[in-house]
Amino acid sequence: MVAEFSPVMAYTPSSWDLSKIQPHDHSFKEIEKATTALEAQRKKLTSTISPHDFLAILKEVEKLKIQSNTLSCYAYLRFAENTSDQEATAFMSKVETFLAKISNCLLFFNLWFKELPEKKAQELIHTSGRYHYFLEYLRKTKAYTLKENEEKIITIKDVTGVSALNTIYNILTSQFEFEFAGKKVTQEELLNFVRDPSAEKRESAYRTLLSPYVKHKDVLGEIYKNLINDWREENMGLRGYKSPLHVRNIVNDIPDEAVDVLLRVCEKNQHLFHRFFELKRKRLGVKKLRRFDLYAPLQEEKEKIAYDAAVKMVIQAYESFSPRFKKEALAILNADNVHSLVQKNKMTGAFCMSVNAQCSPFVLLSYTGKLRDVFTLAHELGHGVHHNLAREQTEFTFHAPLPLAETASIFGEMLLSEKLLREKPEAAKEMLFLKVDDLYASIIRQSSFVMFEKKAHKMMEEGKTILEMSEVYLADLKKQLGKNVEVDDIFAYEWCYIPHIFHTPFYCYAYAFGNLLTLALYEMYKVKGEPFAVKIIELLSKGGSESPVSMTKSLGIDITSEQFWQKGFTVIEEMIEKMEG
Repeated sequence: MVAEFSPVMAYTPSSWDLSKIQPHDHSFKEIEKATTALEAQRKKLTSTISPHDFLAILKEVEKLKIQSNTLSCYAYLRFAENTSDQEATAFMSKVETFLAKISNCLLFFNLWFKELPEKKAQELIHTSGRYHYFLEYLRKTKAYTLKENEEKIITIKDVTGVSALNTIYNILTSQFEFEFAGKKVTQEELLNFVRDPSAEKRESAYRTLLSPYVKHKDVLGEIYKNLINDWREENMGLRGYKSPLHVRNIVNDIPDEAVDVLLRVCEKNQHLFHRFFELKRKRLGVKKLRRFDLYAPLQEEKEKIAYDAAVKMVIQAYESFSPRFKKEALAILNADNVHSLVQKNKMTGAFCMSVNAQCSPFVLLSYTGKLRDVFTLAHELGHGVHHNLAREQTEFTFHAPLPLAETASIFGEMLLSEKLLREKPEAAKEMLFLKVDDLYASIIRQSSFVMFEKKAHKMMEEGKTILEMSEVYLADLKKQLGKNVEVDDIFAYEWCYIPHIFHTPFYCYAYAFGNLLTLALYEMYKVKGEPFAVKIIELLSKGGSESPVSMTKSLGIDITSEQFWQKGFTVIEEMIEKMEG
């Protein structure tokens, strides 16, 4: 039973409680036993299997997936809270190796289903109920699937290759030490100063932030080069995908056409933000706007926002939209599933991790009392709400595909923004500047990361150096910001600081997708009111049980249309015109 939200209930920054998902002494043996039992069912998997027997085996696969995911998430969350903990690192490595072996033992199920005659596959899909989309997706990926022994080798290779490289990246970057204004600070604390009213402090903060990435550019570059090479050789060389980006699009079950038009429209509208940067330069009263000044505040943020106040701001904003949003966010907070403390060696950034469909997800952020942190809380809890709304889906389909996974999180930020604008109309202009700052960062900046990745993958294939690649990044950044923004050479290595580029190639178009989609949804919600709120809840409740094209089509949206994506930029242009006026 989730405790009700009350004005007198106090929330303080704290660690999370992982005990509810902590493995016990027999967890590994139980997973091994369940795997052996499933392997014994392999002989039943024939082209004449009955729908009843097939569904029974599928449900056993699902149970094992829950056990495996829970073990994996516990290991990762424990590592994330202290990446220098040798025991946590060793345990995560042990779990990854163990689960790779389990995954290899169960490969036969997916491979068998992909190879079924079409007529039989369709019979099983049509009688599978809630599992139909998972099975349909398996058939879609048949063309990119290798033989069983080859798949097993790749699974093992990923544990000692890609996964190991990403762990090294996490350990290295989370242990960077930053000294600023005479004291040691964490990366999250340092990031607050890139929004400081003082131009000198902003520049110093950026130089302090990027210096260790520049110092270790050779190591980070080598990590990235090998991640790219692995991505290319496996996915294009062995599996037959058309391009590096096509791999992500297939994972997201989204047409190449939709992503291509999204990126094209984003690049086409960069000029809108050039207008915004010129407005900001005038408001700041400077002769030249520098990349160091991009997120400069119009006025000093004098008071810190207590964590308790931040939680209540977010909950009240959610409640104004839907009682369900409020209820599901509280389920996460009151289960002690949020790690909000600022502490050394904690993984940088913020995330929301789903363990399994029935367990409330876990949120990591480092709360420093800035308004930006309140929006981060709204964003990550939005992910959590999305998860909880989709808990009735299967274990295979409660996760939304990446482009739609950012919808609820960004919607949560929009709700908070609107709440603050209602309560503080005198600060509307400053809030508008903050909002457009954020839209630049989450649309143009993120889509540009993906366009850089496309070039980086091509350059590595051609044997170019990390230096050459970084020069391309710098040139593209200057073009993205426009001729009136001065960009220091230190930003050539800014890409090293973006973990998504390393961990999840081409992830970042999901942010542009989610923001532009949310702008459109929010405009529709403002016009249609509560009935449309119900439709948004229905969309989120689907999780990943349909393709993004199908889910958005139910709201009258065509994501392959340039006109649709342009609507989001029309809203942004109206914001800029208000500021110009």
